[in-house]
Amino acid sequence: MHSLTHWPAVSDDDWNALREAARRHQQAGATWTDDARGHSIGLVFFNPSLRTRCSMELAAHQLGAHATTLTPGSGTWDFAWNDGAVMDGSEAEHVRDAFGVLSRYYDALGVRVFASLSDREQDESDALIRMVADAADGPVVNLESARYHPCQALGDATALAAHFGKEDLGGKRFVLSWAPHPKPLPRAVPHSALLMAARCGMDVTVARPDGFALDDGVMEQARTYADAQGASLTESADPDAAFSDAEVIYAKSWAGNAIYDSPGAEADQRAARGDWKITADRMARTASGAAFMHCLPVRRNVVVDDAVLDGPQSIHLPQAECRLHAQKAILEHVFA
Repeated sequence: MHSLTHWPAVSDDDWNALREAARRHQQAGATWTDDARGHSIGLVFFNPSLRTRCSMELAAHQLGAHATTLTPGSGTWDFAWNDGAVMDGSEAEHVRDAFGVLSRYYDALGVRVFASLSDREQDESDALIRMVADAADGPVVNLESARYHPCQALGDATALAAHFGKEDLGGKRFVLSWAPHPKPLPRAVPHSALLMAARCGMDVTVARPDGFALDDGVMEQARTYADAQGASLTESADPDAAFSDAEVIYAKSWAGNAIYDSPGAEADQRAARGDWKITADRMARTASGAAFMHCLPVRRNVVVDDAVLDGPQSIHLPQAECRLHAQKAILEHVFA
């Protein structure tokens, strides 16, 4: 069996196989099989979920496997994380014990644990998902960690293949566009969307205001992928220019670089960038047949106007549907 915790660690062969399997499921539709009968997965969500939880549960059932979903603190104990913790407070169980037990019940585990946006070292090292993987005695699927969201990335690649009607996305002009939001958000999705697009050979532009650069290490990895595919990776602080002739607009909000040291300053910077909202006029700059994407949930008329989401360019609902097909491919990979 195979873990899927840190997206860049997935080999090129496995990435291509996962893409092919997800696309096969997408083309077949919502079929039910016994391919994973006798297997089980425990899904632990430390943070809210709609698409990831529902698609993973349903994917398991459609493959004939059993899935159990747990929400720590709601039906289970609160968990302690720190090594050496003196557990005399509300936490009744340590993650090392909890995941040590769960991995003895289930063939695989899936875990969602967001970035703290308060502890830079913990977030940048993806410490919490790594602790879970270390405690578990079996494969672990990353359902979104501080740094990556591989399930979303595979679903996005599947949606793009379906939209363009071909598996080879090389040369497509992909814009990952920062967008306004009332709250600071983690970077797992934009990191994974960037890596996905570069790995698929698309020419990528990261459009973002000053002070909102993505992680240096992730940018370096994306450049490595782009170079290997003969593609390009650029950055732009001008959204109008970035949208010009783009074939894919992927909108996503993320916290600014000041979030760890000066959250008040980060909030002010974010609030001042309402002009980055995705509008119909801005989308009109894109190429004919261009697609608008968003991972959801999305704040309408803050991140993107209704006219875009409800218009012919938006594929955010087929994109979300592809999460189910991607989860089936991931489960097949994990249970193999």
